[in-house]
Amino acid sequence: MAVGFAVLDKRVNKDTEALHDHLWHAQPKADPTRLLSSLRRDAEDADRLLRLGGKLRKNAEGLIDRSGTPGAGESLFELMEHTWGLAAATVLARRAEYQRAAERCKNVIASASIGVCANAGCFEYVEEWEAGKVDFEAYTGKLADFLEAKGISGVGQFKRVLNAVWDFSTTWDAGAPRKQQVMAARAAIANAGWCLLASVAIRASLGSPPRFSPKDFEDMIARIVASR
Repeated sequence: MAVGFAVLDKRVNKDTEALHDHLWHAQPKADPTRLLSSLRRDAEDADRLLRLGGKLRKNAEGLIDRSGTPGAGESLFELMEHTWGLAAATVLARRAEYQRAAERCKNVIASASIGVCANAGCFEYVEEWEAGKVDFEAYTGKLADFLEAKGISGVGQFKRVLNAVWDFSTTWDAGAPRKQQVMAARAAIANAGWCLLASVAIRASLGSPPRFSPKDFEDMIARIVASR
């Protein structure tokens, strides 16, 4: 039986949050075996709902089967968090919930930027931003400067598009004409999709790409953005 968006959204958000806690918190609450089983089901249902041709299911199952190997859990979190978060934004935009769509885009690109920082070796920038010592624009500026010093190309554009998506959400004008809000939501979705692909490319340049197929990920993100 097909699972509806609202039900699956709650499930995926709950399970990815539990996976995050399991991976990065000292005292995880979830049973790892049950959590991975639930995430396997989430990926299958999300793949079917989003019509991703088995690519989300296949990549998630591959990471789950390699659970415990370096990077598998982190990549599973990113795969599920980023594909589903962007897809949720497209669903919300189609339902005329434009501000909520922009908010989901903001969360997705923030997560992607954290992944870049963690793999680039400058996680202290994340800690500084999350502690409220700098704003998002200052944080992305430091990240871009750090990556540029490493010889990574295109980081200036990465910074600018990250900031644009962030601004769509944080400066949202709910009183703007409807068509303007429609275009803002669509722009946030397209730019967030670009940021996700750029983050994978940057990490590949750093020698620490996610453990899922970059080609499959690119195809999924392109399909999700096109569905907006």
